Amino acid sequence: MKMKRLLSAAVVAAAGIVLASAPSVAPAQTYPTKTVTIINPFAAGGSLDVMARLLADQLTQSLGQPVIVENRAGAGSTIGTGMVARARPDGYTLLITAANIVSAPALGTPVNYDWKKDFAPVTLLGNIAQVLAVPEDLPAKNLKEFVALAKSTKGGLSIGSLGPGSGSHINGKRLEEATGVALTDIPFKGMAETMTALAGGHIQLAFGNLPEVLTYQRGGRVRPIAIAMPTRSELAPGLPTVAESGYPNVAIVPWYGVLAPAGTPPDVVAKLQRSFAAALAQPALAARLKDMAITPIGSSPEEFRRVLEEDHAMYVKIGKEMGVTLK
Repeated sequence: MKMKRLLSAAVVAAAGIVLASAPSVAPAQTYPTKTVTIINPFAAGGSLDVMARLLADQLTQSLGQPVIVENRAGAGSTIGTGMVARARPDGYTLLITAANIVSAPALGTPVNYDWKKDFAPVTLLGNIAQVLAVPEDLPAKNLKEFVALAKSTKGGLSIGSLGPGSGSHINGKRLEEATGVALTDIPFKGMAETMTALAGGHIQLAFGNLPEVLTYQRGGRVRPIAIAMPTRSELAPGLPTVAESGYPNVAIVPWYGVLAPAGTPPDVVAKLQRSFAAALAQPALAARLKDMAITPIGSSPEEFRRVLEEDHAMYVKIGKEMGVTLK
């Protein structure tokens, strides 16, 4: 009898071990069960913000839970970025961002995150065409005329950017090096603020997203003078590239991507990647992005990580070669 009780106890114990060692239900099978928040570390109104909200609408349908966008702008995008770095790694707080996440620390900007350790890349969303634009009343109809004007203007001219380490800031520095002009950098929280300042004549030059620039051009408020892309855009076929304007190797093509806090379950990251990629492939959304001069990508997390690593190395090199430091 005693032996039977011991055997029974052993069987129960063994069963407990099996149950304890059996894999639990994968998080992605039930994820999400509540609202997912996408943090945009830039101000509302720009192309990234519009893209984020379009994607959020698609993901709300595909994931079966509300997906919302919150703008947490400030300090060159580091406020919102740091917020996501410290968020719970459960897939319910995501970051949609641009190259600032790696360019700022590469150039010595004090940041409250470690892009390598604090984030899990989800997907590279796409590239966006940017153009150099000036106020409509500025007497410069092309890039060479702008350079001549800047060199002849006492005190120089100003250029708007999205803060230290942003693609627009670096492109401005590369333009200075290529042309020999000195431009005063004026930082803004988002592209909408930048374009408003440009249209009002508060700054004399900006790297703006092509759709916003074209909107302001139609309103007779700004003039695009060169596109910062390898080739011309079908949205503005008459606009020459920066290289065609006589200054090759100046512009860096900006990108947008999504990251989650480090430690987010891999299957949740995989589900998010599939969801974003599927949203980008939706014909209506793809057409809208085309109108916004955004080329959708929808990369794997591994491919996005390689882009982050390569861009960080590129910005470190740029900083050393150009003597640019943001400390």
